[in-house]
Amino acid sequence: MLKGKPHLYHLEPYPPGKTIKEIQKEYALKGPVIKLNSNENPFGPSPKVIKALRFALTKLNLYPQASYQDLKKALAKKWRVSPAQIVLGNGSNEVIEFVFKALLTEKDEIIISSPSFLMYEKFAQIYGVSIKKVPLTSNFTHHLEAISQKITPSTKAIFLDHPHNPTGSTLPRKAWEKFLASLPEDLLLVIDEAYGEFIEDPEVPLAVEFLSLRREILVCRTFSKAYGLAGLRLGYGITSEELAGLLERVRQPFNLNLLAAEAGVAALSDENYLKETVTLICQGRKYLTEQIQKLGFPVYPSQANFIMVDFGRACEEIYQNLLRRGIILRPLKAYGFPTCLRITIGKPEENEILLEALRQII
Repeated sequence: MLKGKPHLYHLEPYPPGKTIKEIQKEYALKGPVIKLNSNENPFGPSPKVIKALRFALTKLNLYPQASYQDLKKALAKKWRVSPAQIVLGNGSNEVIEFVFKALLTEKDEIIISSPSFLMYEKFAQIYGVSIKKVPLTSNFTHHLEAISQKITPSTKAIFLDHPHNPTGSTLPRKAWEKFLASLPEDLLLVIDEAYGEFIEDPEVPLAVEFLSLRREILVCRTFSKAYGLAGLRLGYGITSEELAGLLERVRQPFNLNLLAAEAGVAALSDENYLKETVTLICQGRKYLTEQIQKLGFPVYPSQANFIMVDFGRACEEIYQNLLRRGIILRPLKAYGFPTCLRITIGKPEENEILLEALRQII
């Protein structure tokens, strides 16, 4: 029998959120299920996306555009960069993996916050790269000063999700600028802005601003959250032309399927729909935060499309009770928050159903 690489036998797979079908079967639910555990957009994609996909279905016998220039040009226009600075991935996860494929060896180390998006650690384990974890601050933000102090000659990349997952926390512009100035020139900073569209605080910068301050930086973004395309797996990175060219060398041909590429272009053409749905989600975030706080549970400040709530010792009981009612939230034990649940912001009516269920449970 063939044996795999020894270090892979200690790798635990990424724990995905439960699906609607899994919950319906597990709890014998007949009615509707409200899915608030995976940070998806409850309003779905733009009508322009649906129209584009209907037409694209007639072309499934063809390969997608090999260069994906239409999508790259649309993204370049949005962010005011060159198409040569865009790297496309099957979800932003793949763009992150390109970094490991193209730049990191088993002699290198990366720095991440603890906790943070689990895939940074998973990729490091898969590729045999050393991991250095830095705890969050007492306010559950990235501890940038401590991260700077942990850098060694072996440190080749730092991965930071901003807004942070699962807390939703962010950092102000001055903190970022000070951090950037402290980094060695040959170290890559990866800023994962999967939830960037939901940032409302004017003091919190978008990472594309930093491209003019530092060459060794990669900004990762996704169509899965704000654009409602999670099922199509479409993400991208913005960086220097030099680094983008290197990452392109490890990208497989046709890594984006035809539907994803067409949907991305259509989604970018409907800014009004994006603004409308993001506004509704941000309003729901504010409302849910206020109402859950009134129930007596701490809610941590969030600039994402989710909130993290500390339910204390009753956390598991509340989670299970909500599941039996057909409401799925995300337990955060794997992230080091055993008394917390992460709640994706739903439609207004879904948020009300959740609140009423919580009132009945407590």
